[in-house]
Parts: sequence; C-alpha cells; structure tokens
Amino acid sequence: MSALPRPERVAIVHEWLVNHAGSEKVVEQLLKIYPQADLYSVVDFLGPGERGFLGGRVARTTFIQRLPGARKRFRHYLPLMPLAVEQHDLSGYDLIVSSSHAVAKGVLTGPDQLHVCYIHSPIRYAWDMQHQYLRESGMEGGMKGAFARAMLHYMRLWDSRTAAGVDRFVANSAFIGRRVRKVYRREAGVVHPPVDVARFALRADKEDFYLTASRMVPYKRMPMIVEAFARMPQRRLVVIGDGPDMDKVRAAAGPNVTVLGFKDDATLVDHMQRARAFVFAAEEDFGITPVEAQACGTPVIAYGRGGSLETVRGRGDPARRTGVFFDAQTPEALIAAVEAFEALPEPIAPETCRRHAEDFAPERFRERFAAEVERAWAAFHAPADEAALARPAPRPSAPIAAPMPAPVPTRAAALPMPTPLPPPEPTPMPASAPPSPTPRHDPAADEPQLSPEVHAAYRPMPDPLAPHDEPAAGTPTPPAHPGRPLGELLRTIRPLSDGDIAHILVVQKRLQLRFGEAAVALDLATQADVLWALAQQFNYPYSLDASRLGAGGLVVATDPYGAQAEAFRELRSRIMAGPRVPMAVVSPDHGDGRTHVAANLAITFSQLGERTVLVDGNLREPALHRVFGLKERASLSDLLNGRRPQRPFDRSADLPGLFVMQVGAPPPNPLELLQQPLFGVLLRELQREFDRVIVDTPPARACADARVIAATCGQAVLVGRNGRTDARSMNLLVDRLRRTRADIAGVVLNAY
Repeated sequence: MSALPRPERVAIVHEWLVNHAGSEKVVEQLLKIYPQADLYSVVDFLGPGERGFLGGRVARTTFIQRLPGARKRFRHYLPLMPLAVEQHDLSGYDLIVSSSHAVAKGVLTGPDQLHVCYIHSPIRYAWDMQHQYLRESGMEGGMKGAFARAMLHYMRLWDSRTAAGVDRFVANSAFIGRRVRKVYRREAGVVHPPVDVARFALRADKEDFYLTASRMVPYKRMPMIVEAFARMPQRRLVVIGDGPDMDKVRAAAGPNVTVLGFKDDATLVDHMQRARAFVFAAEEDFGITPVEAQACGTPVIAYGRGGSLETVRGRGDPARRTGVFFDAQTPEALIAAVEAFEALPEPIAPETCRRHAEDFAPERFRERFAAEVERAWAAFHAPADEAALARPAPRPSAPIAAPMPAPVPTRAAALPMPTPLPPPEPTPMPASAPPSPTPRHDPAADEPQLSPEVHAAYRPMPDPLAPHDEPAAGTPTPPAHPGRPLGELLRTIRPLSDGDIAHILVVQKRLQLRFGEAAVALDLATQADVLWALAQQFNYPYSLDASRLGAGGLVVATDPYGAQAEAFRELRSRIMAGPRVPMAVVSPDHGDGRTHVAANLAITFSQLGERTVLVDGNLREPALHRVFGLKERASLSDLLNGRRPQRPFDRSADLPGLFVMQVGAPPPNPLELLQQPLFGVLLRELQREFDRVIVDTPPARACADARVIAATCGQAVLVGRNGRTDARSMNLLVDRLRRTRADIAGVVLNAY
C-alpha cells in the first residue's frame, strides 16, 4: 500500500457558496487537507469579506450563476441544478471529493477517478421529509403542489441514479449513514463534521437558568420548549433566536421565560457558558449547537433522536455523561427530562462536557476524513485479487497491542495470586435480600455501532447496525419500569384483578406488611414474582424462566440473590478497582469453568447498568451460543476473515444490557486470525462503544490463543477449579502471561 502514488490532482465540489455555515465549514477543512485542490460549486455569491475560509480561491461555477435573480433566489433553480452540476468537467483529476446535501455528488467521473462523497444527507425534502416540506411550505395541494411533487419525483430518480457514481460515501453521522443505506442501499463510513470548539471557553460556575437557541422554524420545536418551561414557573429559561415561529414563542412564554430574539455570536456564547443546561428539541442530522454548548462545559437536555444520540452522552457510565435525553417532542417529556437532570445523583461535570466536545474538533475531522480517503484510495487502486485483503493502518489514538510483546511489570492482582492456591473466600448473602438499587440507563434504547475503522478494510462492509434477535414467540418479558408500583408490575406476569389489588392493599394495611409480602401471604403471587418485580423497579434485569437461557449455569441471571451470584458480584467489585480495558478470561485446561465465569461476570456488569459485550474468543470450540441459547451465527470469524456478518451482536430478551459476539463456524487458522492487527483494532473499537469488554478464551494448555487474546486485551482474569486445577499448571500460566503485555487482574477459584 505504501508504494501507491498519492492523489496529486484533486477537485472539491460543493453545492453553493453563499455564506459560511455548517457545510461550508466542512469545505474549509477539506481545503486544509488538500491545499492543492480546485474548488467547484453550482453558484458562488460570497462577498469579498466572506471568502477568507476559502484561502483566496474562487469556485468554478455553472450557468446558474448567470441566470436572472440567481444571487437572491438561486434555490428556485433547483430543478436545473442536476443538469448544471453535470456540466463540471472533472476529467483531469485523480480524486474528486464532493460535499453534498443536494446535488454535488452528481458530478460525472470516469472509471480511473476516485469519487469520495462526504454526505450531509440525501436530499431531505425529496425523500423521507417530502410530506413535511410540502406541508410547511403550504404546497400540499393545488397546481403549485402538483408541480412540486413532480419535481421532487424527478429529483429522487436522478439522486438514486447518481449514487452509483460515488465510490465511497462518508456520512456526517450514523443517523445519516442509516439514511444512505435506506435510500441508496450503500454503506457509509462515519466522520462527524468539524466544530470549532477552540472559540468556546470552559466555564465551570453555572447560573440558575436554562438556555435554548436556534432559528425558529417548525422542526426546531421552539414553542414546545417555551410551553414546557411556562409550566415550570420555578425554573428560568432564556431563548435566543428569530424566525417564523417567533410569534408562537412569545405567545407561549410565561414570566419565567426571557425571549431575547436574535443576538450576536458573543452574546450567544456568553449565555452558553453561564447556563445551567442547554435545551435542544430538534431531530437533526448532526446538530452543531449541542456540541458548542458542551465545549462551554454546559450539559445538554436533548431530544433522543437523530444526531443528538451521537453528540450527547445521555446514557451509560454516569462519570462520562454529558446530558439527558427525552423521548418525545412534547412539553410533558421535556418537563420529565428537566426533573431527571436536576435529580441526577452526581451532577454532570463541566470538564466532562468539554472533553467530549473536543472529540469533534477540526483537527480530529481532518485526521479521520483523510484516513477514510486513504483507505478508499488504497482499495480503489489495489489489484482485484488483493482488494479484499487491504487493511487500514491503525489510528494513532488506538494503538494496536502486539500479540506477544516484551515482558512488562505486572500490576498487583486484585484477587489472591496462586502460590499456593488459596481456599475460596466465603461470600454469603441472604436469599431474600435483593441487591442495592443502582441507577442505570436503558441499554436497549440504542444499538451498538462498530466504528468504520473496525471493518473499513473489507468490501463489502459489514452491517454494524443490524437489528438484534427478537424474543422467541410465546415468551414475553416485560421491560424494566423503574418507579412503577409493585402491583402494576405484578399484573404483567400474574392475572390480578382490581379486586385482587384492593384485597392486597387491605391486608397490607391491617397487618403492616409490604405490598409484596401481602401478595405472597394471600397466595396471589410467589416470592419469585415479588423479587422479579423489585428487580424491575430497581432496573436489575434477570430471567424468570431459566429455560430461555440455553445450557444453564447463568446463575446471576436465574438466581440473582443466591450465594453464587453474590460471589460474582464480589468479583465484579474487585475488577472495578482496576483499569477499564478489555479483559480476557483464561484458564489452564478444559473443565475449569472459564466460560461459566466469563458469562456470569459479563451479566453482573450489565446488571450494574454498564453496556457490556461478551466476545467468544474460543475460535476452536465456541460455546457461548449454547450457554445463552442463541441461534448459532458467524460474527467474529467473519469479521476477521473479511466477510460480512449477518449480525455482529446477539442479545437476550431477559438481559437488555448484554451483547454477545459469537464465533460462528470454527475457522481453520484461529491463531493467525487472532494475531492479525484487525483483532486489536476490533477490541479497541468495542472498548469505545461499550463500558465493558469481556473475552472468553480456549484453554491455555491446548494452544497459544489464550495468551494472544490476553496480550491484545491488556488484562486477564485466571480461572481454576477448586480441587482440580493444580498449582503447577496455574503458576506456569501466570509465568507465561507475565511475558506478555497483559496485567493479571487476579485469580478465581471456581468452587461450583
């Protein structure tokens, strides 16, 4: 790959240049990546004082530039733009980069020219937002509406045809990536657009008001935000912006809402820095304003759809959270989100918001987009028999662990080391006592996304957003409902009438019992039913039906209050004291209970509220699909072999926070697959997506796979069976692991 010539003749194509807004800021960074590039656009009406971001360039334009009234009404010529953009003669360029949200990707290119499209969105108003566009433009009927529908139909046909001329799509968000897949049936890499976070200063001391700022157009839902705060007179809201919905905003405002109208940039930044939180209710493709607010150290209360799911951390590890989501664009949902924000056990740290925002800085965009183009260039120019084997260079931010590195000092084990093997530590727990409630998010609300770096080397690309398996028919499992009354939860699994509930309440009051105790006393529910309902209240998922979880042994999921489950929770607590890196579960021989420990340990982390992925690293004798009762499918082996997995992850209906990556059919060359760089890249990307990454391994005595996996993970837990594993085998394994880069988190003596 290094011998390939770099593209020397580069063209950058943009729709129209009329101001310095979001898409133009992308063009600014593209010109910094490719300073030798020529610039093309449908029209260029930038004034002399507005052209600084183009570095002195003047775009080569189309005939629309010279049409009557084009300076003010160029959008009226949209039906002519497909024809216009096709007139750009780009035949003299090696690389064409289009920045497209309408027609730029439609330029004509030849078979020896690489065309990479950074797509802000397929034409929104021609595809899924057509009906909203016609309704808000007052063109739902009449001759004008009929013409608009015909024109948009023509645009869809042209847009679909020209997608074939793009060699590589790069979307500005995973949300747009899904739209690209829906509209063009093409995969797209994801590189978030640049945000100039450097112009925003972090301010840690916040004042007691909330802020929202936006152009007041219908989809921004500004009147809804104002209405919600008008119902919360004890909370102050400041509104900045102007637009068609200004009258509605003023009409909905109460005494606690200050509407400032349009303000200059300095005033907006000042309010962002001082606000307690920024409120954002739009479903955006990306959404730059929430990132700017976080750059000021200000948390965001955002509508949990679209780009907000990628720019705001509203779920997961509380220490990394930068905001709160609401799930409907209604005053009631927003009010609940504000109350949830104020009730957070640990306030969101301004420094956390700032660190997250810095991940969207322009230099990160340039680094990531240049890497996407380099991979596309290498694949485009690779010989046909080598294209499928092209691999990207590792990113500097995620170094690949060498399979067998030089010896490094091993940190002190969190669990007892085996010289000699100590007896197991007793960890009793009353069977009737549920675990302490732990605040957690709902991990089922969004699917994991493998970063394009994991599999960008392969064509066709795997689908990182494939849906997970649905629960089997006839085995409904009600979701967690924290805060719902116990009786309401019991009614989801028991046929309790209103009279039964009333009877339980009477007995509860007379005998001074808890509701669950009264239900059990009346034989209207079992103790297991009550424990399950308590688990739902405390967001502590487990299974009522062990038969749904495969081969058994998942005691943390089926008997969460027993002694074994408590022992695994104790192990989890000790591991949490160490670094949060991928962890391999290793044992010397068959029958040591290694897979049993890995599976139960992964469940305990998911019950804590952490998004956890359990990877079956035993490419010789895969077992996790049987343990969890999953339909066997290829995932890990396909990824490492460059094939498209049907679904990267499987999930259990009972354990929504746990994701399982299967092996599939055992490959003939497992060690070679594990030693290739892509396995390390995969683990690092899983670490970015999930809170915990746990990898099951084959027995260490039988092959070198376990040591390679442990070295690549960086951390290992050793498992031995009490009364079976001899100290010599364990000590030999410890000695071999010490020669790798893996820290030994400790040793588990499996007594079950």
